[in-house]
Amino acid sequence: MSSVTPVRMSRLNVDRRGQLIEATIEVIYCDGLSRLTLAKVARQAGLSTSIVNFYFKTKEQLLLETLQTVSREYETAVDRAFALSSDPTKTLRALAEAMLDPHLCTPARAAVWYAFMGESQARGDYIGAVRVRELAIRQRVEVLFTTLFQGTGDAQSKPIHAAALARAFDALIDSVWEQSMMEPDTVDLGAARKTCFDYLESVLPLGLDASDEPSHSGYPPTADGAGDGMLSAWTYTSHELHDLEISELFRREWMLAGHVSDVPMPGDYLTLEVGPERVLVVRDDQETLRAFHNVCRHRGSRVVPKSQGHCGHVMRCPFHGWTYSLDGRLKSVPRLQTFENLELSEHGLVPLELEVWQGLIFIRFEPGGDAVAKQLHIIEERVASYRLAEMISLGEASVSEVRYNWKFFHDVDNEGYHVPSAHPALQELYGRSYRDDFIDGIPVSTGTVDDQPASAWSVARYKSLLPDMAHLPDESRRLWLYFGIFPNAIIYFYPEKAGYYMSLPCGPDRTRVVSREYGLPNASRQVRAAQYLSGRIDTLTSREDDALVRWLQEAAGTSVFPLDNLADIEAGVLQFHQRLKEKIPVMSRRRAPAADSIADLNVRLKAEVSR
Repeated sequence: MSSVTPVRMSRLNVDRRGQLIEATIEVIYCDGLSRLTLAKVARQAGLSTSIVNFYFKTKEQLLLETLQTVSREYETAVDRAFALSSDPTKTLRALAEAMLDPHLCTPARAAVWYAFMGESQARGDYIGAVRVRELAIRQRVEVLFTTLFQGTGDAQSKPIHAAALARAFDALIDSVWEQSMMEPDTVDLGAARKTCFDYLESVLPLGLDASDEPSHSGYPPTADGAGDGMLSAWTYTSHELHDLEISELFRREWMLAGHVSDVPMPGDYLTLEVGPERVLVVRDDQETLRAFHNVCRHRGSRVVPKSQGHCGHVMRCPFHGWTYSLDGRLKSVPRLQTFENLELSEHGLVPLELEVWQGLIFIRFEPGGDAVAKQLHIIEERVASYRLAEMISLGEASVSEVRYNWKFFHDVDNEGYHVPSAHPALQELYGRSYRDDFIDGIPVSTGTVDDQPASAWSVARYKSLLPDMAHLPDESRRLWLYFGIFPNAIIYFYPEKAGYYMSLPCGPDRTRVVSREYGLPNASRQVRAAQYLSGRIDTLTSREDDALVRWLQEAAGTSVFPLDNLADIEAGVLQFHQRLKEKIPVMSRRRAPAADSIADLNVRLKAEVSR
C-alpha cells in the first residue's frame, strides 16, 4: 500500500445504528418518551454522545427511525402471516401467532408503540407510521372476516357482522399489548394466543379447526409429522435447518477438538472450525490447556492461522499485530495511543469451555448440560485399559470435505447391517462377530478379529501380524471397538491404537470429515506394522462408505425417499434420529415447513414439549 498521512477515522460498527435504536426502545420503556435524551440513549448503549450524534443528527431523527423500526417489525410479521396461506381461517390463526409472538410483543416494544400512538395526535410524521399502518392492517383483517361470512346468513347483515367481529379480534390483540406494557409480569402469551383461537372458534361460520397446525408452518401438525420414525428428506437439504443445527446442536453440545498429545508444550496450539465458529486450543505457560474463539478482538482476524503449530510465549494476530498472552489476555497493541480509551484488560480473547476426558479435548460454545465426564462415565471403565491419555499422535489429522449432509455420514456409520455387502475387507476381518449395541444410550459397535483366511492382503497380513497387547484384558486383545459420541463424533479402540473421526457441517450438502489416530509411545515394529495395516483397511472402508453416503444424498432429492424401513439391527440409525428430534423438534416434521418459519416453529414445538 502507498505511504500516506494516516487519517483518524471514526470507529464504526456495522450494527451501531441498530444498537442505538434498541437502546432508545429501552429508555422509552424505562423513562417515557418525554424524558428521553440523547445522553440517556448513549449511556444505555454504552457509547459516547458523540457516537449517537454521528448516526442521528437530532433526537427527533432518532425517535422517528425507532418508531419506523418497530412499525416495520409489526408490519413484516403481519405480511408473513398473510403470505403463508390463501385460506382466511389459517391466515387469522397465523395473525394471532404473529402479533403475539414473544419476540415482537415485548413490554419495551409495547411501551414504544403506545407512546408514539399518543404523540401521533399532534405529529403528522408519526401518523403514517402508527395510525395509517394500523388502519391498513385492520382493513385487511376485515376482508378476511368478510370472505369467511360470504354465503352465510342474511346478505345485508354480513358486512356489518364481519366488521364488528374483526374489530373485536383486533381489540383482543390490543389488550394483550396493553397488558404487556402495563403489567408485564402477568402476561402469558401462550394463553393469550389460545384465547384468540377460542374466540375465532366461537365466531367463525365453520369454526377454527383446532387440529390444524399453526399456519406459520404451512403444513398439518403432529399428525403429519414423522414422529418416532426416520428423518424426512427435507432435513438433509434445508439451509434453514442447517443454521438451526449449528445453533441448537453444534454450539450447545461438546465438540471433540483433539488430544492432549497434540499440544504437549507451552505455546503449542491446535484449531478447529465448527460451522461459522473458529476455535483455538493452546497450552499456556503454566501448562494448562485453554480454549478460545480464534477471533482477534480488534478486527476479527484469526489469531493463529494454522490448524496446528507453536506460537512461542505469545499469540500475535497477523493482521495488525495485537498480541495475546497464552492465557488469552491482551498483552500489547501497536500504536495504543491512537485508540480512544482502549482498556487492554477488557479485550482479551473470548474463552470457551474446555474439558479433558481420557486425554481427549472437548470444547463447548454455550454452557449448560452435563459435563463430558458425566456423559461418558458409563464407558470409562470399558476403555481405561487402553491408556488413551498416555498415547501420542501417529500423524497429522486427516481432513477432507465431502458433498453430502453430515447426518447421512452417521446414518451409514450407525449400523453394521451393510458390512457384509458394502465392506468385504471388514467382513473378512471381523464380520462374523460384528454387532451393534447400546451402553446406557451410547452406541457401541464391536467386532473380534478372527483367524479365518482372508483374500484382502491388508486383512490377511493384519491378522498374522497383530501382536498380543499384554496391557489389555484378554477379551480386548483382538477387539475393534467403536463408541458414538452424540452428535457428530466416533472414538475407536483397536488393540494397537485408538482414534476418532467426526463430521463438521459446512452446509446442508457439504461436510468436513476430520480424523486422527494415536498410539502408545515406544511401539515395537510389529505394533507399527499393525497400525499401518489397520490404517489401510480403514482407508478402504471410508472410500466405500463415501460412495454409499453420496447415494443417500442423491436420494434425498428424489420424490420417493424411503421412510421407516429399518431392520432391528439398524436400531442405531433410529436412535440417532430420535435424539436429533429431541434436541430439534421441528425435525419430526414429515414435510418441510414454509420458508423462513423453521426456527420460530421449533421454538413453539420446544415450548409444547416442555409443558
